[in-house]
Amino acid sequence: MGRPRDPAIEQRILGAAQELIDESGYESLTMEAIAERAGVGKPTVYRRFANRDQVVVALNVAGSAPVEQVDTGTLRGDIRAVVQAVVPTIDSRAARAALGSQIGHAIADDGANQRFQETIGGSSDAYMRPIWERGVARGEIDPALDYVTARTALGTAVIFSLALYRLDPSCVDQIADMWVAGVRPGGVDAADRG
Repeated sequence: MGRPRDPAIEQRILGAAQELIDESGYESLTMEAIAERAGVGKPTVYRRFANRDQVVVALNVAGSAPVEQVDTGTLRGDIRAVVQAVVPTIDSRAARAALGSQIGHAIADDGANQRFQETIGGSSDAYMRPIWERGVARGEIDPALDYVTARTALGTAVIFSLALYRLDPSCVDQIADMWVAGVRPGGVDAADRG
């Protein structure tokens, strides 16, 4: 078994990638340039990321997590805060290019799908699960609903609205409101779930 990965090295790689994107744009980003800027060898970068798109997705995932736990006192307020925090990580050309590539690979390849689920899909659990649990406890969420399905529906709506359909970023508040209405007790007729 190999030695554990140093999280500081991953942060250097991500920091180097962000600097390079800021300086020259996504189109000129290369794994070689990332390694050089981070002060590590190319194999070190490739052990963590298969390609530049995975690096950019990791940057977006890191940037989309709220710095602190969101607790506005209501489910609607919490969800609106979370989706607003995600907008800057999706609403750019580099983010759309990287997400498009990663989603395409995840659809076509099981291994890529697993990595996508572990990064994009599961990354929001740290802040979404507590919101979900508070919503259930306050009676704002139907406890019969599946958390992962609901979380996935919200993330998909936000990502595709901004990245694929290029809707105005203000749409995320409406998406949040529709999602909150859909998960509340009585939001979906129980007979329709069958």
